[in-house]
Amino acid sequence: MKNLLLFLLPLLLFAKPKFSDEQLKAMTPRYFQRNHSAPELVGVSVYQTREGRVYQVDIMVDRNRANKDLEFAYSALTNMGQYAKKPFNQFIVILHSKVRDNPPQICIGKAKCSIDCFVYQKVSYEKWYKECIYFKEL
Repeated sequence: MKNLLLFLLPLLLFAKPKFSDEQLKAMTPRYFQRNHSAPELVGVSVYQTREGRVYQVDIMVDRNRANKDLEFAYSALTNMGQYAKKPFNQFIVILHSKVRDNPPQICIGKAKCSIDCFVYQKVSYEKWYKECIYFKEL
């Protein structure tokens, strides 16, 4: 019994904290606010679909910085999403533009692949962009 306790103690001490969906939604605006180069956050959602759990942010993008804004948003989703009590299947970023006739673009990405890219750096950004995400318009 003592050996089991000695084995489990380090796992408990160094385990990552886990947050509820409501806590993640409340923390997301702060994550964006603390970085001056972050895009404007318009909304945050966590919901369930047929494909599984989704963590979504809506951002206002500058057309000159759209790729950097997308990268920041996915970095935020992956960094925060890895601490969820229940794992996510998809991360979605909806890119809104101030240009009047430009409809919002939706970028849908696989959660595991995105975390492997942005958190663990197991997947290159180029490979992530080609294989882990896809775009569609509203």
